[in-house]
Order: sequence, then C-alpha cells, then structure tokens
Amino acid sequence: MNSRQPEEKPSVKKISDDIARAFESCAAALSLNELSRVTGVRIELLRRFIDRKTRRARSETWDKIYPALKPFLVGPEPEREPPPRIGPAYRRHHELVEMFSDQKVLLDEFDVLPPELQQQATEAMIAAAGCDEPSTYSSLTAEENRIMGAFLKLSPEARDTELLKLTALAVAEVRKRRKELF
Repeated sequence: MNSRQPEEKPSVKKISDDIARAFESCAAALSLNELSRVTGVRIELLRRFIDRKTRRARSETWDKIYPALKPFLVGPEPEREPPPRIGPAYRRHHELVEMFSDQKVLLDEFDVLPPELQQQATEAMIAAAGCDEPSTYSSLTAEENRIMGAFLKLSPEARDTELLKLTALAVAEVRKRRKELF
C-alpha cells in the first residue's frame, strides 16, 4: 500500500506585461542589488522577471516582491482637495499656546459663529459674569477679548456651564453650514 499523497503544486502568479514594466521601473529606481536585498529574492531570478524569460512566480516569491513593486503597479494616488474649512485657520501665537484648554475651545467656537451670534454669545457671557472687563491679549480681536474677559471672571462651575451653552450654539452653526455645503 502506498501512503504517499500527491504533492500539491505551489500556487503561481503570472507575470503580466504591467508587472514586468513595474519590475523594470523598480529596478531602475532601486538597482537590482538593492531590490534583491530588500525582497530577499535572488538577483538571477529578478533578472529573469525583468528580461521576461520567466512568466510565472511562486506565491511565496510574489509575496516577497509585491511590497517593493506595489508603488510601481498602482501608480500615484490622485490628489484630493482638502475638505472645506468651517471657521478660521489655526493661529499661532505664544499667548494662545499658553492658554488653558477651555480658553482655546471658547475661541474656536466663538470664531465659528457669525457676527450676530458672536454678539449674542458675548452679551450672554458678560451677563453671566456680571461685568464687561475685556482681557488684554494682544493676539485676540476686541470682541474675542470681551468674551474672554467675561469668561475669566466666571467661577470654574459657571465657566463649564457657559462653555457648554456656547458649544451647543457652535455645533448647531457648524451643522447648519455643513448642510449648506453638501
């Protein structure tokens, strides 16, 4: 009785003309020695693929070669336009870097609002603080200094409450603008 099982043929990847051109481009970009070192495939075998003397590659060989060839097969990714920005771009200033997180959130949300809502938010913050004493940040506009001054006069609990109100207002505004965009 013969207990030998038939040997399975290894799976093979056919080397098309596109793949052969990718080999040529990759070898031109890296050099054959470098391609061999990176992939772990013998130089002689790589030469056969490039010269198109061998039209098939074992799957384990292909698995080694494919990561190096992929950029030459796929081609460059098309450039995508960045999504439309809602609100102003990030500002860099040493005063802004030194602010605590809630101050930065306040400014970001305030800047998203249209002027009439900015005025309402400022008046609400001043009413909650009980005074209209603007902060003196040179990097902020007059309106930003007004709302920041009122915000800094509030107790920590009142800051959280007022910031949550402003957040709700800003979120509604951003959602409205997104609906208008799409």
